Amino acid sequence: MKKQLYLLLIFILIFSACKAKPGVEARREIIDGIEYIYNTKTPLYPKRTLSFEEELAIDPEDDEVNIILFRPRSFVVGPNENIYITDIQDNAIKVFDPNGKYKLTIGRRGQGPGEFQSIGHQAFLPDGRFLVMDSRQKRTSLFDSSGKFLESFKWEESLGLLYLATNSSLILRKYTFGGKNNPLEDRKLFIREYDFAGSEINSFGEFKDEKTRIYTIGRAAVLLAPPYPPMSIFAGDLERQQLYHMVNNEYIIEVYDRTGKVIRKIERPYEPVPFTRQDAQEYLARYKEGSKMRKAVEAMSTPKVKTITTRMLIDDRGNLWVETFEKKEEEDQVLKAYDIFSADGSYEAKVWLDKDPAIILKEKMYLMETNEETGFSVVKRYRLVWKELEEKTLQN
Repeated sequence: MKKQLYLLLIFILIFSACKAKPGVEARREIIDGIEYIYNTKTPLYPKRTLSFEEELAIDPEDDEVNIILFRPRSFVVGPNENIYITDIQDNAIKVFDPNGKYKLTIGRRGQGPGEFQSIGHQAFLPDGRFLVMDSRQKRTSLFDSSGKFLESFKWEESLGLLYLATNSSLILRKYTFGGKNNPLEDRKLFIREYDFAGSEINSFGEFKDEKTRIYTIGRAAVLLAPPYPPMSIFAGDLERQQLYHMVNNEYIIEVYDRTGKVIRKIERPYEPVPFTRQDAQEYLARYKEGSKMRKAVEAMSTPKVKTITTRMLIDDRGNLWVETFEKKEEEDQVLKAYDIFSADGSYEAKVWLDKDPAIILKEKMYLMETNEETGFSVVKRYRLVWKELEEKTLQN
């Protein structure tokens, strides 16, 4: 009897495991200290779907109907789930609590301590301080958790796109230029680490930049990038201090630790989306008919397929979301495909979304949408709703 119960228990555990992970686990190996992860074409959870339920929209007016948010441009979400929105009209950061109620304003327009000329990237440091980059003043400023100004650091060079931040340094994008005739054509892309004052500490190396080409139309020279050019795409995991990188014409994702060392490579089979005649016509329609730019585009050779992505993001659990160019129509909506990889590199799910997530935190999704009636930008928060499709739905 005990033996039968034991066998039944083993059967239940095996059945539960198979039901939990119907896909095939990735093959893994370690070569020269780098973990290689070879995923299958089908995700571990092929039945998994995702939808969003709106639960918050930031009101630009306070309780007394005073406008407090004029021209929002970007936002971040703090560890306490407060929402920090950049208002470019005031050149200040407006802070709202998790219920959408206005709390305080950080900074204002100006050049003094804690003031801004052009607010750029922001990040919360591991020790809780709030860092704000000012591209026009070439300055980084630090505030405490209550919004009180602490100190600032001046840079000699322009500030790049921020990917990671430690308690004492920034890891960001850096361009170098060369060539007398066309500096942009000879532009090089690096990822480097700097201290808060702009002194270089470390370099992750050179990466693939979007290349432009010179097209000669008569006596005029036109500088253009072809559609869907191969280029490096990055995403920073601030929580785990890791940088994700993909050259977007190959589905190979490199994971760097904060010292610039590659610790993992993630692969998955992928069939590129064809670049169609309609795509070419839509690209051409961006340029005025008869213009020199239009003639240059008409003379340009177009690709046979699209690249994989131009955007990746990482949620607070360390999952990597890769937005691909795969699309489908469903109930008069155009849905985009997102591949989701777990923190250990497993290809877990492929979901079709009608919205582009900006931040995913604690099973909530944040983005900035345009109100169709007013034309104003609104920061919204949605609840993530995960479901498993029925087998009949999959077959249909």
